Amino acid sequence: MQTRKSQTRSHGGRPSLEAAELLHGRILDAAAELFTKHGYAGTSIEAIAAHAGIGKLTLYRRFADKDALFQAVVLRMADRSHAALGKIVESEGSLDEVLTATARHLLGIILSAESIAFHRILFADAARMPELRTRIAPENPPDRPDATHSLFLRLAERGLIRSEDVVFLDQQYIHAIIGKPLRKALFGAPPMTERAQEEHVRKAVALFLHGMAK
Repeated sequence: MQTRKSQTRSHGGRPSLEAAELLHGRILDAAAELFTKHGYAGTSIEAIAAHAGIGKLTLYRRFADKDALFQAVVLRMADRSHAALGKIVESEGSLDEVLTATARHLLGIILSAESIAFHRILFADAARMPELRTRIAPENPPDRPDATHSLFLRLAERGLIRSEDVVFLDQQYIHAIIGKPLRKALFGAPPMTERAQEEHVRKAVALFLHGMAK
């Protein structure tokens, strides 16, 4: 019978794919936690390696430098957010229900402590990472649209909005839901209560629905 340790190794003593994926996730978890607590400048590769319980050389085998590690954390956050939103977008429900559920999820994500910390870093250091900026905030609609863009594509297919308005409405919807709450949070305003978030979502979605009515 194989032991747990032997099961994590492939032939030749190399870590199995599963073990490698677990280690990759542990590194990103450690980096996300330290970047959130201490910011970009206050977080070192040595500290991330120690927090992940690995050696610095093990970390460098997977990430060339701190920029690469930070970008990997940001892209994982974006992928998780898009996947969760995608499920809401594909769910059944009225237009009001789908927009409200999407808005509620967006606002909850954007106002999390991790999100606020990473937005501050991104705004301060985005000029140094143009590739990351392009990947998370493309100037043109992506070949593989994100969840909110997909939402408005579906609305156009159902004839609820004009297809030529998809990009504009997507941008305006995002701004209506997260614009002001995110700005206030970035400037250190007290966290929004759940009641305040719900009221903001209700009013923003109602205004948005009224404004885009055909």
